Amino acid sequence: MFELFREMNWSLLGTLAIVSAVVAWAGDIIGMKLGKKRVTFLKLRPKYTSRIISVITGIGIALFTLLVISVASEPVRTALFSMNYVQNQITSLTAELQQNRTNIQEMELELFRSKGDVIEKQEELQILEEKLSAGTKNLKEARSELEKMTILKDKTEEEQKMLLEEKAILEQESKKLEASVTALKQEAEKLKADIQRLREGRIAALTGERLAQGVISGPESTAHQIDQAVDRLIGEAQALLAYRFGTKPESIKRPLVDKSSIDRAKSIISKTPGRYLLRLTALSNAVEGEPVMAELETYNSKLIFNSGDMLAEKDIKKGSSREDVEETLFIMLRDVNSRAVREGVLRDPLSGNVGSIDTSEFMQVIEYITNSKSDVRLRIFAAQDIYTEGPVKIRFKTN
Repeated sequence: MFELFREMNWSLLGTLAIVSAVVAWAGDIIGMKLGKKRVTFLKLRPKYTSRIISVITGIGIALFTLLVISVASEPVRTALFSMNYVQNQITSLTAELQQNRTNIQEMELELFRSKGDVIEKQEELQILEEKLSAGTKNLKEARSELEKMTILKDKTEEEQKMLLEEKAILEQESKKLEASVTALKQEAEKLKADIQRLREGRIAALTGERLAQGVISGPESTAHQIDQAVDRLIGEAQALLAYRFGTKPESIKRPLVDKSSIDRAKSIISKTPGRYLLRLTALSNAVEGEPVMAELETYNSKLIFNSGDMLAEKDIKKGSSREDVEETLFIMLRDVNSRAVREGVLRDPLSGNVGSIDTSEFMQVIEYITNSKSDVRLRIFAAQDIYTEGPVKIRFKTN
């Protein structure tokens, strides 16, 4: 209610009140003066003339009020001068309002239907989301299973690759084993034949046995010189075989030397002149009456020990038994043998030794040490210059 009073145009109302009072006061003054002067209007009595003036004054007040309000307020002006237009507008707006209400009702109905559709769609959406969630879960499981299968596939492929490689290796080994078996069978047959021959006759040579050896040296050895050296070795081999059978060398068949080994020796010696060892060894077992199959081995010969080099040294306590002294000497000789081989002296293919000793000297040393009344220092020296081909000849020295 107080808002209504605040919204009222108090200045306009005050102006109307003052103007109306002034007009009424002026009309009253005019009416009184005309009444006193007995002035008539349209031949009417003064009393009626005064009333007419009052009426005219009231009409003037009303007209002035309308004029002021019309000037001050557009809605009043519109209501006074455009009433029909306003009524038409009201009618039109009322009809439009009614139509809008109808439309609103229809829209509300449509909205209600739409809400039902929305609820239905939301339910369908929820179902689809559940299906999507289940599908996503299944997809994750499928991907996980796919990753496992991929890893398993890679592992299987790797294992398959390894198996194929192992298969190839096994096939190669199988082929090698088959070749080895074949070679062993051939060797077994050969051994059987050799055994049979050995049973039927006396042994002339064993496989790998050294038949003869010699040294060839010079600034430049020719192929002819090498052939001469080979002939000398063949002659020495014949002499060895003849000695074994107690016959003359002329009655022994010449050993058959592998030609490729001779050519190889010529190639090595011609390329690098120097001191070389030529060794003739048996390629297979042979019996009396058949030629020995042999090959020529070539070694670079060099000086291993100078004459007088000390090869071993050992202090032996006095009072040692003969067995202990013999064992000590055998150990020293074995060490000398190992050292010589380690330094480059070639072993005998059958015995594995690199030299021999004088048995009488060996026994004298044992007797001397056994009977000695004091400790003995035993030394072993090289008896001569020792080369790659050997033999290792030694001498003992005691103090």
